[in-house]
Amino acid sequence: MYTSTLSNSALNEPRLSALEAENARLRALLGQYRRQAVMIAQRHERLGRFFIAERDANRAEASRLAAENARIRGEAELAAADYANDLGELMQNEARQTLLMQELSHRVKNTLAMVQAIAAQTLRNAESLDVAAESLGARLIALAQAHDILIQGSWSSVDLRSLVDGALALHAEGESQQFRVTGPDLTLGPRPGLTFALMLHELATNAAKYGALSTPEGHVEIAWCVEAGEAGGEPHLRFRWEEVGGPPVRPPTRTGFGSRLIERSLVHSFGGSVNLAYPVTGAVLTLRAPLSAVVAEAP
Repeated sequence: MYTSTLSNSALNEPRLSALEAENARLRALLGQYRRQAVMIAQRHERLGRFFIAERDANRAEASRLAAENARIRGEAELAAADYANDLGELMQNEARQTLLMQELSHRVKNTLAMVQAIAAQTLRNAESLDVAAESLGARLIALAQAHDILIQGSWSSVDLRSLVDGALALHAEGESQQFRVTGPDLTLGPRPGLTFALMLHELATNAAKYGALSTPEGHVEIAWCVEAGEAGGEPHLRFRWEEVGGPPVRPPTRTGFGSRLIERSLVHSFGGSVNLAYPVTGAVLTLRAPLSAVVAEAP
């Protein structure tokens, strides 16, 4: 019995050794697997951090690109708006320039027509070329002075008092009392302004040659007012030129440039009425014209 028990124990020793060896091998494999698992986990962690970093970087880049696109889009919209405004302004400027050129052409033609009429009538009635040259030069100077006054009003209007003062400046000496001017402020249109300037020049020139301005004792009274229309009708401008204290005058034997200017321009063009009389005391002109025909249009 003793011998058999010893024999079984001896038999089990190799089996135990094999189990221990297998156990050691398995533990070694387990340790290897654990190390590999740690390495894989660390690799996955690094990859995760990389992908997270890439994702955040991509999001930041996407945000930056979105902001940049929004900025560029905003600048493009502003540039488009500025271009549209500039284009509209250029088109308006071009339209204004075209209108101004047309207006300038119209005014130049009218001025040339007036100069032609003045020259033709001056030469037709002049006694000699010297007289014609003197009269024509004086009339063109009066026309130029009227143009200067109109330019100050941008060719749209002229103050009647300024027009009267400018037309009479050639005949007034210092503080001369030969002109007594009264009347309210009144703004004429460009065409009536030129016509009034030429009319005043003719009246003043004739007065200086033959009438009240040819003697120190004489003077001219110039007055205007706005009269109410009859029965609620349109108001009228009433303008009066009266020579006082000059030598006795006689009516002219022929119709001169000034008379034709008054009749054709003031009466026909403006629908007014005029009375040019020559009493012994001096020439008297009384003019009435519809206010709407002579005053400047409201801007």
